[in-house]
Amino acid sequence: MHHKRTPLVGVGKTDGEGVERTWSVMNPAAFMTKDAGRGVRADTMEGKIDNHNYLKNVGQGDALQRKLLVAIAERDRQVAAFSEVSRTVEKEVKREWRKKINEWLEDPSKPNPYTLSRKDCPTESQVRMEVHKDEDALTAGGKAPLHGRSSTAFLIAGIQIEDAQRRIVSELKGTALVAADRENKIQEWRHALLVKIGKFRTLQKIYMPGAARALEAAEGERDADVAPPKAEAVKLFMPSEMAPDNDNDILRGSVLGLVDMEAKLRVAQCDNSLASLRSRLHAKRHLITFRNSHVTGQVQSTKARTLIDQVGERVNSYANRYRQGRAALVALKGAAAYSHLRELQPDDVRLDGDDGESDAAARKKLAMIGAGRGACAPRNAPGMSKHVMLWIWTAPGALDEVTMHESIRVEWSRALARKTRWCEEVMLLREEMRRVLRYLEWQARWWRDRVAPRDDLTVAGAAGVRAYALKQAAWHDRLSEFFRTKWNVPAVTAAQHLLAQEGWDQLYALE
Repeated sequence: MHHKRTPLVGVGKTDGEGVERTWSVMNPAAFMTKDAGRGVRADTMEGKIDNHNYLKNVGQGDALQRKLLVAIAERDRQVAAFSEVSRTVEKEVKREWRKKINEWLEDPSKPNPYTLSRKDCPTESQVRMEVHKDEDALTAGGKAPLHGRSSTAFLIAGIQIEDAQRRIVSELKGTALVAADRENKIQEWRHALLVKIGKFRTLQKIYMPGAARALEAAEGERDADVAPPKAEAVKLFMPSEMAPDNDNDILRGSVLGLVDMEAKLRVAQCDNSLASLRSRLHAKRHLITFRNSHVTGQVQSTKARTLIDQVGERVNSYANRYRQGRAALVALKGAAAYSHLRELQPDDVRLDGDDGESDAAARKKLAMIGAGRGACAPRNAPGMSKHVMLWIWTAPGALDEVTMHESIRVEWSRALARKTRWCEEVMLLREEMRRVLRYLEWQARWWRDRVAPRDDLTVAGAAGVRAYALKQAAWHDRLSEFFRTKWNVPAVTAAQHLLAQEGWDQLYALE
């Protein structure tokens, strides 16, 4: 089995699901021919496959051009973003961070440079292992999981689906993807998410029998004339989303112990989201401080602003993840059960001291006007005497200076990885274009070699073979010349031509 690494070097943004999409074409044909005879069905399916391959080959001109347009735009954006991050770091520090990345790529057992080490709270993986151990203890006591499946895996799947839903909602509001690639990616995410939700519902029937009634009631209340909710808006009905049963407030329509398991997982979700939130806030302040001290000019200021906004989007993402986890905890155990996990207000999502220091200083100066030289400020003049530190910085696990440095390292490492992957993608697409042309040229020569007369054919048969071979050679020559002309057009001109001819909806369709 292939060892999974993040990121995998050298593959660019390879679409590993491309080979699976053939089934969307073949499944309808297989259904229509299920009652046909064996020979008829084989001929029909072969014809369908031949047609699919033909359309795929002749569509390479548009498909590869569109992919290259998106890849070049994203590469330029990621290169600019990495340059902005890299400018804020000393050369010696960057050399050390690169060394850590190379060591991890050689030996994945070493610390992952793309994640922040959690010394302040257990990681979610560690908490999941603890919950698994608790479940194993129940199994040893004769309470085996239903159907041999893990209830912990069921809850983890639900939380991961929630994360995927927030990702789609965030992307619909944010700017993490290039505009030409946004709609296509979101539709892929929605399709994959619906598949996961379907599998989740199957397990939900086992571990949450009471959810079936809630699902049926929700479907009955939905207006039949309104389109069904999209994947990111589907309600999962986790134990925390179920109304407590009048007879048993604990079970909530689920098997014994599921509520306590979810509570443990939600605490880990909140603690780690809060730690990641603080890390991103430190990274954001680092970028803002560097911009204010060193960046001049409209172009550089715009690049810095874009990068800061991207980090801000990640801050909001972790904040929303914390809020959802805490809301689930409150529904399960009440607000008093975990007093250190307080409600996160919009004003809490900032670094201590970011709330307009310059405005406070200006008001203090205005209060001094007219008081005379050497006079003291009025008693109600703004100052720091009544300042209260935000609770996220007093909660257990608040970051120290070492971890603040680590948060910048993680941002730099991830920016480097994104830049490298998109640079690889551009290189791979251009190489693929070159190989497509080389193949078409080879195929044309291959057919011309078949023009020579054969001794085992009649005159009429030899003439037919010759005509067919020349036809195939001419077709490959024309297709090669068409692709070459299309791909030699400058990227901007090609993009304008596509927009004028087909519009953005067609540009989104990369396949």
